[in-house]
Parts: sequence; C-alpha cells; structure tokens
Amino acid sequence: MTAKRVSLKELSREIPGFARATVAKQREAVTRGLAKSLPMLAEKSPVDTGLYAQSWDFTVTEEKAILGNFAPHAPIIEYGARPFTPPLAPLLAWAKRVLKSGSQPPDYESKVWALARYTQKKISEQGIKPRNVLRDAIPDILKNIKQELDRL
Repeated sequence: MTAKRVSLKELSREIPGFARATVAKQREAVTRGLAKSLPMLAEKSPVDTGLYAQSWDFTVTEEKAILGNFAPHAPIIEYGARPFTPPLAPLLAWAKRVLKSGSQPPDYESKVWALARYTQKKISEQGIKPRNVLRDAIPDILKNIKQELDRL
C-alpha cells in the first residue's frame, strides 16, 4: 500500500493533484475501453472494399472522447439516404466485384450492367436503408468502458 501523510492545511493543495491523477486514470480507462471496441466495430461493419471496416478510430482529449467511422461513405452506411440517383460508374465497379466478373470498363458483361442499373433504379426509388452499426454497438462500447473504469 502506498500512503502519504498530509496535514489539513496541506490538504487543499493536494486535492487538485489527486483530482488530476484520477481524471488521467479515468481518461486512460476510457481510451482502453474504446480501443477494445474497435475490433468489434470492424467485425460488425459491412464489407465491400474494406475501407469502412478499416476506418473506425477514436480520439480522447481533456474534455471528451470521440469515436467514429471516418470513411467518406460512413454517414450513408450509418444513417441511410433518401432516394437519389447515384452515379453509374461506382455501381458498375461494385457490381463487377459482387459478381466476380473479369470484364473491364467500358466492356462490362451484361450481368454487371444489369445489376448496376437495377441498383441505381432501386436507390433512386427507395433510397438506402440505414445500417446503424455504431448505434447498435453503443451498449457493447459502454460495457467495455465500464469494465475498464471498474478496474480503477
């Protein structure tokens, strides 16, 4: 056990140092809890090229912790999108990957063109449904943080 004798007069000077140490330990625990959550988030992520699953990250500052996915298309995966007409080129590339087609642009196989056009039409009519990856993982993330805080 580590002990330090402090007179009542010195106590007021010691409390800020104790509070800073406690806050620093809590920040470290939050950091460990968030780091523990990253593999779970990557595992729950939909995967096409892998960019979304690889883009989970967090930042911890003096006042807050920010956890998020920083892929350019992350908001659409998390929150969905209203109907819009997406450009055909990325859909062709996606359809080629999904169908494992060896065809090359601009001479894609007819099945690649068909899937890309069908998907474009469906998105323009129905939008994109939200996946809620982060929202659904919040209870597990908080559990990881709580476990680390309980170790203090």
